[in-house]
Amino acid sequence: MENLTETMEKIGLSRKEAQVYLALLRIGQASATLIAKNSGLKRPTTYLILEDLRKRGFVLKMPSDKKQMFIAKSPEEIIGEAKKNVDHAFHILPQLMNMFSTYDPKVRTIHFEGLHGIREALWYKFDELKGSEIVAFFGSAEDASPDLIKLFHEWNSVVANAEIKIRSVVPDTKDLKKFRDTDKVYGFEPKIMPAAEYTSKTSIEITNRFIRVIMFKEQQAVIIENPIVAKAMKEIFEMVWSK
Repeated sequence: MENLTETMEKIGLSRKEAQVYLALLRIGQASATLIAKNSGLKRPTTYLILEDLRKRGFVLKMPSDKKQMFIAKSPEEIIGEAKKNVDHAFHILPQLMNMFSTYDPKVRTIHFEGLHGIREALWYKFDELKGSEIVAFFGSAEDASPDLIKLFHEWNSVVANAEIKIRSVVPDTKDLKKFRDTDKVYGFEPKIMPAAEYTSKTSIEITNRFIRVIMFKEQQAVIIENPIVAKAMKEIFEMVWSK
């Protein structure tokens, strides 16, 4: 019975409400007095809870000329309604997340560690980026492990298939030659800078909503999520790009 009480609490009932509902479910149609006796609660408390449960659709009041009688609503019907509410919540989730991402004034940072973490960072909110453009400051891959380079090539392929355009500022280094070879295939547009002037070994990618920083040697990544910060970084990129 304790497990059932805890389960009912998870769908929005308090412990006492769960006790009253389960007691009524066991005994069927009953008065507040009988329900109180079976739930272990005092009658005045039980009556108040029954009224609350009735308003919320868990309990029905039966018409009677004498004392008030109550009956529990079918568990199947209650769970069905709860599922409908969850389904509806999931249906409007994209709209809510869009509002949250656009108007949340706070800067959120998410940290990722290791190769698996960098993979998570690369695929962060990927579906939202389809058909958009990412601008980036890509660093030399000198400190990147073979597995990390392989991951970057995989990501580039997936990005191209998702029709995501990439414009990037990159250093003119030999370790990036294979990436340059695939730029035309993927439709990416790099602006190549002299390696002596641009010595970065870190990747900074800028979307409309967040910035992703990947540190190759440390195998760490950081997502900085805020559209205002992302806009500022994009403006810096455009100034560099136009020179």
